[in-house]
Formats: sequence, C-alpha cells, structure tokens
Amino acid sequence: MILSFLPILTLVSGGYVIVFNDTFTNLNNWIAVTEPGKNTGNNEWEYYTTRSVNVYSTGHSLVLHAQKESYQGYSYTSGKVISAKEYGPYGFFNVLAQVPKGNGLWPAIWLLPPGAKNIYGTWAACGEIDIMETICTGNSAYSTLHFGGPYPANVQYPTGGNNRYPFSIDWTKPHYFGLQWQPTFMTFWFDAQVVNGQIQGTQILTVTSDHWYSQNSSGQRYPGNAPFNVPTGFVLNVAVGGNWPCSVSGCCENVSTSASMEVFNVQVWELTQSEDQ
Repeated sequence: MILSFLPILTLVSGGYVIVFNDTFTNLNNWIAVTEPGKNTGNNEWEYYTTRSVNVYSTGHSLVLHAQKESYQGYSYTSGKVISAKEYGPYGFFNVLAQVPKGNGLWPAIWLLPPGAKNIYGTWAACGEIDIMETICTGNSAYSTLHFGGPYPANVQYPTGGNNRYPFSIDWTKPHYFGLQWQPTFMTFWFDAQVVNGQIQGTQILTVTSDHWYSQNSSGQRYPGNAPFNVPTGFVLNVAVGGNWPCSVSGCCENVSTSASMEVFNVQVWELTQSEDQ
C-alpha cells in the first residue's frame, strides 16, 4: 500500500514590520520647502523658508518654527518639509509630535504626492491624506481624505464635523498620530504603537474604499481603489492664518508671535504575511 501525503498549506497572518524609522539625528530624509502662503491654495499668511530659524534638527527632533517677522512681503515665516522619498502604498504611518496651539495656528501632518501630482493627475485627483490637522486654540483635531477630480472637482471625506476626533486632546504633551492604510480601508489612530506586529491604541475613524475615487478632467473615473493605491510622500508644516482658521471667530486675532511643532519620530510599517508549509 502506498501512502500519499499531500502538503497542507497554512496561511499564518503576519504583522507590521518597520521599514522606515526617523528620529531626526539629521534631516537627510527631508526637503525643506520655500513657498509663499499665496501658493498654498489656502490664503495662508506665512512664507515658508529653508532658513535654520524655521527648519532645523535638534539632534533628536525636527523643529518647524513659525514667527512674526517681515519677510518677502509677508508678516510671518514658518517651516514646511516633505519627505525625500515616497512610501506605500499601504502600511501603518505613525508620527510622534508636540503640536502647537494658538490663535492663527494651523499645524498639520499629512500625505501628498510630490508636487501634488501623480499618475492620476493634479490635486485632488492625486489624493491627499490628512493624518492630523488642528487649528486655533480648541482641543480638537481632524483627519480627512481629499480625492475626486482635479480642482475644482475635488471632494473630501468625511465631511463637515464628521472628520473631528471624538474626544479632546491634551496638547501640552507629544502624541502619536497614525494612519493604517490598506487597499479596502483607512483607519486613523491616536497614540498607537505596534506591539508584536499588531496596532494597539485609540481608533479615531475608519473610511472604506467605497467612499473614495479618482477621475480625470473629463469626469471619467479610474478603476480600482484609485487614487490611494500608489506611493505618496509625507508633508509636515505649521501654517499661520488661512481660509480655515480665519473662518473661526476670533482665531485670526491676536495671533501668536512665535510657535513650533517638534517632531520626534516618523515611522512607516508594512504588513507582512508568512506561509508555513
């Protein structure tokens, strides 16, 4: 009698492994941006410079410093950096930062293709992922996706106040702001860590892929889960003024003369699976 043994393939779920971990001993992974506020599309008040007063490393953190001064016709300068490389698609993106609060301030941690353009076109057909934004003096933060067609056919989701964190934040302390990005969903996280390959922390909100899309200037939609299926880059910045904060009563009065966002850690994790035969 001949015994035949068939191999049994068992799919063992893996977990998240880190592929990028910057603690800012230097700024080699980042490009400082020179940009006047009028070019941001938000009517911001600052002029972003590459000067060491606005963008610098302490040896263990990145500092983006906004201050009141006369510069190139603007009354404020500030710091903005983009990542030197693109990451994804998919993974867990986690940023530890001490975020400033104050009148007129608009700090943000987000993902955008370089030059706000990729294979799907210009903003917002290229897709934008706002991991964390906060404005003025309130204790709230916001997470939002921007997509759709090229401006002005852009769309955002969640809309209105539905993109607001469902709790108040103690802004006197550093916090992790995270994004779990997978083909069929995105989940935003607060103070999360990867433990034994799994994400542990506070979930903010989840957006499933049936809510987003990308289309060309003729209104024809791209297939699949576009535009969030290609690599993208990090953007870290501190804006002053602009359409959103100045829409809040009193926010753009008595604006802070100096404020900094200090970023201690930027991580990218990828989800792996292992097969045991």
